[in-house]
Amino acid sequence: MENSEPTADQNPQPPATAPKGSVDDAPTAPTVPHAPDPHAPTPPRPTPDQIRRPLPLNPRRVRGGVRLRPQDEKETPHWVTDRVRRLVERAVSAEVYAEGLEYARLGQTRRIEFENGAAEASVQGRMSRPYPVTLRLKHFSAEDRDRIIESMADQALYAAKLLAREVPANIEDLFAPLDLKLFPSEPDEIETSCNCKEPKPWCKHAVCAAILAAHKLGREPLSIFELRGQSIEHFIAMLSDRRALSNQGPGPTLVYQPQIPGVSDRAPSEIATDLDNFWEPGGQLDEIDAPLAEPEVSHVLLRRLGPSPFTESRFPLVGLMATCYELTSEHARREADGSDDLDDEHTEESNDETDDS
Repeated sequence: MENSEPTADQNPQPPATAPKGSVDDAPTAPTVPHAPDPHAPTPPRPTPDQIRRPLPLNPRRVRGGVRLRPQDEKETPHWVTDRVRRLVERAVSAEVYAEGLEYARLGQTRRIEFENGAAEASVQGRMSRPYPVTLRLKHFSAEDRDRIIESMADQALYAAKLLAREVPANIEDLFAPLDLKLFPSEPDEIETSCNCKEPKPWCKHAVCAAILAAHKLGREPLSIFELRGQSIEHFIAMLSDRRALSNQGPGPTLVYQPQIPGVSDRAPSEIATDLDNFWEPGGQLDEIDAPLAEPEVSHVLLRRLGPSPFTESRFPLVGLMATCYELTSEHARREADGSDDLDDEHTEESNDETDDS
């Protein structure tokens, strides 16, 4: 039998090792970390917007928020409430409307007011800060307001209802011939505003505010005039004056002053912006043409107030006040003409002559 050479697998060779005392056998020096460069730029810190924190699944709860009352959903709603809510239902999907209704039930609205000619609300969502929501209608102009009052004054039913602070269900029959609407009839007639990132114009926050505004209008129907840019008290006063003129019989003439476009409807400036010159008259004072002349109608204020409320008294109160107004007006005219100074000089000369004699 022939002798075969051993293979590498049969006689494995031991791994080669470095001889003692070689360089590889020397201990390894510890690694020293590099010190930061003091001149290197500091990386910017992330802003709060860049820090993405997971939002809670449910909206943040609000203590004492404005919510739908239990009776609001049990009782038959006011026709104004029903009309506005149906309008909102037509504007959004069933899912968005359900979310907005749930927000209204949970009381996620911190506040809702009719001010500045709009419905302004603050609705709390899942973010830390509430969303400002605004619902706005097209405002009536001064000309529109005068036409409405003129038409109402000629129809006793509407005038009586409004003067009693009620809004009849057929109120739109009065506005239709004027080519106007008191309440919106289409969703796009309501302008919505919300700074959330949900699809517009109707998000669940706007739906929540609209539902609460609908119930607020049901309790205060005349507030619709506020949303149309009209002061309720001013509107009622103008309607009352116009009705008094229409039904006037014999007696003193009532004075009705219509609205002057550009003057009566001019929005007042913020006091905070005019503190430095609040007591200064301004350059427009010289442009006012107000001559001191005898009025075309005498005793305007007394005519507007009417007879004396003291019916059992024999004292002529109205006559006395009329005399006072006449004397005051005469003195103002004489002072403007300078005739008072002449009278004073004449009186002094007469007194000096009397003393000399």
